[in-house]
Amino acid sequence: MQLPLLNDFDKFFRDDLWIAVARHIFSEHGRSSEGLKRIPHGENVVFLTADALVLKIYTPQRNGFKRERAGLEFAAGKMAIKIPHIIEEGEIEGFYYLITTQLKGELLTRQEWLKLEQDQQLRVVTQLAKGLKDLHSYDAGDVGFDWKEFIKIQRHYAVDRQVQAGASREWIESLPRYIEDNLHLLPELERPAFLHGDVHFANMKVMHVDGEWQIAGLFDFADSLAGFYEYDFLAPGVLMIQGQGELQREFFRAYGYSDADINEELRRRLMLLTVLYECSNLRKYALRLRHEAVDYTLDELEQAIWNFV
Repeated sequence: MQLPLLNDFDKFFRDDLWIAVARHIFSEHGRSSEGLKRIPHGENVVFLTADALVLKIYTPQRNGFKRERAGLEFAAGKMAIKIPHIIEEGEIEGFYYLITTQLKGELLTRQEWLKLEQDQQLRVVTQLAKGLKDLHSYDAGDVGFDWKEFIKIQRHYAVDRQVQAGASREWIESLPRYIEDNLHLLPELERPAFLHGDVHFANMKVMHVDGEWQIAGLFDFADSLAGFYEYDFLAPGVLMIQGQGELQREFFRAYGYSDADINEELRRRLMLLTVLYECSNLRKYALRLRHEAVDYTLDELEQAIWNFV
């Protein structure tokens, strides 16, 4: 089958040729492609089928295939929240792919989330915190991810990443000192925890059961890694419950933090990790709070995003 060159992946990303590629892959594995439907968002090429299967063909620009395969294999059976399991894997002309099970449930948008009663939101964040606690309790030393090197790379690119995202001049000027002054807050790891790395509404299925919302499953492990467990709080913190201080406190309590530990040091450590986050975009996080937040100082932005203190 003729596919575009790897360096033309972005150019051909929306091309209909991927439909033929998907049908070919399912056929090669003796699987039905009936009801084939492409998911329009994301950086990878993703299809769903009527047989509740998911085909993900990975962008060659990142190592998402290896991270997702390793993540799904490691996390299997380790948390109460359901995750997909791998059915098939392979490669077609340099493009790696996985076929996994499709989770039941529906996606919840942030707009829908904000309309939920607080007790419903609390139910979801409590379930998420306990699920992540389960996952983090296992030693992920064999995952083969170098956390120290990862942090070193994120430090190197932190300022440039925010420049490209349109960060304010004050943030850009403050970031180098902010990072250096607070790096001591990151602990030396005796053992790394396994981290999903990208927990938010687009990667989480929910279900309405007996009048209550609950998490039906967690998917998309393509950003998974191993390291300091609090790194897994970033995506929920900046994309789900940013600025919702009471929900943040309840999340930490459900995870196992004492009230004494939910303090300014935790807030500063989480903001440091937010800056070092692999997909960090401070301007986007500010705008999700309120428009004027783009003019906050870095300290003010920290207090606005992580306002559990």
